[in-house]
Amino acid sequence: MAPSLTLKPDGPDFIISAVPLDSRAFSPFGDVVENPRPDLHPSVASRNHASSSLPLDGIVANQGTAIKYQHLSRMANHYHQAPSGNPGVAVMNMFVCSARLDIRSSEPGLDEFASVHVPQLFPVSVLERHPFTTQTFIPLTTDDRKRYLVIVAPSLPPAIADQALPVPVPGPADAAASRRLPGRGLPDVRRLRAFIARTNQAVTYGPGTWHAPMVALGPADTAIDFVVVQFSNGVGIEDCQEVALASASPAESGGRIAFLDLSGVESKQGENPYNALINACHARPAEIQSRYTAHRTARNLQQREKFLSSEFKGLNLDPVLLRIEDPEEPGFQDPRNCLVFWARPPDHVLTLASHVQALLKNAAPSLWLMPLHRMHLTTLEVTHSRKIEEISSLVASLRPVISALTNFTFTHRSRLVKPLISYDLSAIALSFLPAAGEEVLSPKQTVHSDVLGDNVAEKDGCYTYHHLRRDVFELAQSTGVKIESRYVVPSAHITLARYVSQGDHDSFASRIQWIEAIEEINKWLEDEVWDVAGKDFLGEWIVGQERGLDARTGTLWYGGGRTIMVGEGF
Repeated sequence: MAPSLTLKPDGPDFIISAVPLDSRAFSPFGDVVENPRPDLHPSVASRNHASSSLPLDGIVANQGTAIKYQHLSRMANHYHQAPSGNPGVAVMNMFVCSARLDIRSSEPGLDEFASVHVPQLFPVSVLERHPFTTQTFIPLTTDDRKRYLVIVAPSLPPAIADQALPVPVPGPADAAASRRLPGRGLPDVRRLRAFIARTNQAVTYGPGTWHAPMVALGPADTAIDFVVVQFSNGVGIEDCQEVALASASPAESGGRIAFLDLSGVESKQGENPYNALINACHARPAEIQSRYTAHRTARNLQQREKFLSSEFKGLNLDPVLLRIEDPEEPGFQDPRNCLVFWARPPDHVLTLASHVQALLKNAAPSLWLMPLHRMHLTTLEVTHSRKIEEISSLVASLRPVISALTNFTFTHRSRLVKPLISYDLSAIALSFLPAAGEEVLSPKQTVHSDVLGDNVAEKDGCYTYHHLRRDVFELAQSTGVKIESRYVVPSAHITLARYVSQGDHDSFASRIQWIEAIEEINKWLEDEVWDVAGKDFLGEWIVGQERGLDARTGTLWYGGGRTIMVGEGF
């Protein structure tokens, strides 16, 4: 039985995103075993004598009927360094892993994994490693409805807590074979990674790689059979070492993974990109809101890690903005023209945004602040970074639906709630979540209309901001115009500020203070602004309030450009 330690991460629970398994991204932890050229049939390779151009030193084999790709993954046996002296022998086992997450039947035209039904967060409670051996999991199934999770973590530096755990020590005699040995150290759960693997991919965990027990994904009451190949010497602490992730309370989990990047949330080329998430959430606003929540939480945590990393290389300063703001370049013009449909914040959101800007400016005086009259929420980006002539042609093509698009929010009302600061190395924004049944706080005259006759905001139980983005995308695309939106992830935000200097963040101490300032503002937003009536600031926004969508063209990166048409507000 594997010995178990208990590890309690500092601070609150955290969220990461699971992404499709990729050999390059996974390389710090081991190998991905898959056909590198599934498009190439052996008969074609044999007929064309293609060996010289095959990856992985591939050769034509089996009398011309096969391609042999060599050394996709190398097995490693370091038991000669084990304290017990017991040699490791190759073993092959089978794990029959029941599906731990249910996949509902998918709809026609969607990826078979599109309608995965998962809880908002999947808890990771245990990590283990095999210090002296590789371990390869090979799925035995052709069922495309199934996937599995590969959850890994790097090691912390050695400490007192892990000094009793035996590990191989890289040495000159076998430096090449042991170059990836992590050595001693408990798992660094703050750098946990999660990958979604297809069943035509096998995975090899490198020796000493911390990983979670296998998590099979598939329809209820099904299982995935895995052949597992590794070395073993029968000594528990040398074969497997285990760490339990303790929580702040028995009811809470340790590390948690948010399923932000399941293939069900990725649309196929040419399809409306917003449909995939709506279908994956079964059009349920609470599930859509949870996806938005998980996205911005995970992103903030990732950016926090970047700011505080020992490998921090500086902020991403926008060279175009720097030239615009440079007094020695008067009249410099941004050459990038765009075509967008913006939602403009109502006065009470601008009041909140201005207050948050002041708090940010106090923490980082050199910030460039977005002027209040230029603030916007991009509901639809048609295209970006084009020449004026190209934009003019697109406007002409969209002309038949521009009026319908700008007025769309008058009859299709969606609410945004729970503002929070989101940030990265380039900019800071105020992000919102699609409402999911929260109490309506906006003034009554804003919510009602003589056209609609009832309180539309109360209907956000079925129509969210993500539905709105889907519908305006569909209407614009109906003209035949190719929609080239860059940002279709689950996010609704207005840019507050950008960095134009490294000075406020050029030391580790200053970056800690910056992160602490952001987290303090976010706590204030949660405590004093979220779902709170009768306070100085209102954090709810009914999209289309005061004015409809703003069809805008020109140099828009910093809120500029010109308006083509603005829709009717309420």
